[in-house]
Amino acid sequence: MLSVIYVSVADPALDREDIHRLVDRARVNNRRDGLTGALIYNGQNFMQLLEGPVGKVELCLSAIRADRRHSGLIELRRRLVAEREFAGWSMLYSPLFRSHDEDLARLAANGRLDPEDEQLLANFLALGNGDGGKR
Repeated sequence: MLSVIYVSVADPALDREDIHRLVDRARVNNRRDGLTGALIYNGQNFMQLLEGPVGKVELCLSAIRADRRHSGLIELRRRLVAEREFAGWSMLYSPLFRSHDEDLARLAANGRLDPEDEQLLANFLALGNGDGGKR
């Protein structure tokens, strides 16, 4: 299985409803394609951990790169994994992730995150303004 973490710059015109539509569509597509992961929106940027079969993750990333709701996608981490970190979530998203507070780790499949992933996610949350899409 392939696991990728990326960041991108959100279109400033996105509002709360746009984010919810994006998440709803991602959940449908991810269930169909056997993908799991988590999405964080810090009010300015997206960070996503996406995991699943290599070919399906690559196809999903191609679609994500073409999506005009964001730009500047940069992969922070790409690796093959034996087990999923968010196995129970087609797309974990909550506007309440305003600080690390172990929320994401608690919701991960085995109750913890890989330490490197945990640090990436915590740093990302610390950079944003923390409005969780409440524009």
